[in-house]
Amino acid sequence: MGKTSAKIFSILFHPLLLPSIGILILLNSGSVLEYLPYQAKKVILLVVGVSTFILPLTFVPFFIFQKIIKNVQMENNRERLIPFFVTSVLYVFCYYLLVRLGAPPTISKFILAATITVVILFLLSFKWKISAHMMGLGGLTGALIAVSFRLGVNLEYFIVVSVIVSGIIGYSRLKLKTHKQYQVYVGWLTGVLVSLMVIFFF
Repeated sequence: MGKTSAKIFSILFHPLLLPSIGILILLNSGSVLEYLPYQAKKVILLVVGVSTFILPLTFVPFFIFQKIIKNVQMENNRERLIPFFVTSVLYVFCYYLLVRLGAPPTISKFILAATITVVILFLLSFKWKISAHMMGLGGLTGALIAVSFRLGVNLEYFIVVSVIVSGIIGYSRLKLKTHKQYQVYVGWLTGVLVSLMVIFFF
């Protein structure tokens, strides 16, 4: 895999896109969530998409203009602090909205797991640079495993694809030299564990 391919994969599976991808999977998983009214699905997707993707993305030009970050790569872990803090607040807001709107518990727990993952990423950034891509993909993988057991639905193919994509993105991050191996592995495992614990025990 060349650097161009690695960059493309990193963009396609950007951490901010993963909550929306996860919700789309859950709403088309063959579980009870698939039978939600169309209007309810649309509202859930709108809330998640705007709160966890569109709004965080709109802050990027501001961060660059204010020289809070040099570029979207945020190569220095200190550059990540303010963007990750803002993203954490927006994720908390998303979870709050879903609870207030009466979204199914599985959906709310999925976003809660993503929120806790982002908060952990923010806190870790004070000392270390952990892969946000891998934490997001680990979180998605862990969530799919947990939901599969909790709802008694077969998500085997989604889980396998999620693991394969995790491997591709992990390799891409190493190829681009944006992370070291331990940052990739720790990120993925942290994401998996957070999702499993939140969805199983909350």
